[in-house]
Formats: sequence, C-alpha cells, structure tokens
Amino acid sequence: MCFTFAAIMDEQERSIIEGSTELFLKYGIRSITMDDVARELAISKKTLYKYVSNKADLVDRCVKHTFTEVSDIMSNVIGNANNAIDELFAIDSTLSEAMKAQHPAIEFQLKKYYPATWKWLSSRQEDMIKNQTRDNLEKGIAQGVYRSDVNVDFVSYLYFAQFLAMHDQDIVPLTICENPKFIRAHFEYHLRGVASKKGLEYLEKKLAEHNKSTEQE
Repeated sequence: MCFTFAAIMDEQERSIIEGSTELFLKYGIRSITMDDVARELAISKKTLYKYVSNKADLVDRCVKHTFTEVSDIMSNVIGNANNAIDELFAIDSTLSEAMKAQHPAIEFQLKKYYPATWKWLSSRQEDMIKNQTRDNLEKGIAQGVYRSDVNVDFVSYLYFAQFLAMHDQDIVPLTICENPKFIRAHFEYHLRGVASKKGLEYLEKKLAEHNKSTEQE
C-alpha cells in the first residue's frame, strides 16, 4: 500500500511532501502552518491545496511517505549485512542518524494532535519491529551467533515492549530517549542476552572497533 502511494505521486506532489517533511522534522509539526509550507516551498496555497485537503492530510501523507522511505532503507541495510549482529549494528547506525534529524517533540505531537495518523504509524511500526526482530533472531540462531534455546516469539514481543517503553516520556525522559547512545545501550543489552559464546566474541570485537572509531571522530 505504501509503495503504491509513493509510486503514483507526480514530481510536484513529491516535492511538496518531501519539503513539508523536512520542515516538520526540523521545526516540529505544531509550529509549522500551511502558510509556512507554501512560503518555504515557494508555491501558492492554491497549489498546495491541489494535493492536500488540510494540514492533517499533509501530516498524514508526510508520515506515510517517510515510513515507506525508512522501510526501504532498513530493507537495504538488512540485505547488506554479513550476519545478524552486523545487521543490528547497521540498524542502530541508521536509527541514530534518523534521530539526529528529527525534532524531539514530533512523536508527542503526532500522538496528541493527529491520533489517526499516530494509530496508523504505531501499527506499522509494531509489525515492522516484530517481524525484523523475529527474522534477525532466526538468522542469528542459524548462523550460530545467537543461542539455539532463544524463544523467538517471546523475545520479539519483549524487544517491541522495550521499544514502546523507550518512547514513552512518562517512563523515559526525553533528554535520555533522544540520545543516540540510549539506542546503542538498548540493542547491546539485547544482544548480550541472546548471543552465543561465538556471538559474544564477535560482539566484543565489533564494540571495540566501534569505540575506537568513535574516539577518533
């Protein structure tokens, strides 16, 4: 469904959706008006309303377009990884970069002011995270880097529950949640719980390489 949505957009429509997305990510959703969008994209409001009916419609289109892009990026990242542990390192790097480009209040604003869009996004995120976690666990077990006794279904649900808690500001303060190091700590915690002896040895090697490269930056 998302792929079809992205494929049928004409050039100007795509420009509007992508430009609006950049504005929302940078400044937050609530602070950007339709007048701001038209002015920043150098188009008339008449042109803007040719493609969207109101701001809620624009936000919905931007969220769905962004989710499609993120899904495509994740698929490429997963496809290029050498093993299950490398896959999670690549996903961690991708998510950290995405967080740097995102206004910290976006998720809160979506949930409070655009509940229908938030419900759609939450449902898709749940499916994506559970499926990716399950696939990663099965791959890691087959490759011998994860323990053979890992309960794939239980851990998939547990990982998603942790994801939800990480994005609940009543549980995790925003100052912590928006820190990329928090994501790294979460996925390292997860890996140490499921890794086999072989996997732990590989993980320690990867962490040493990562820490070394971080110190040099």
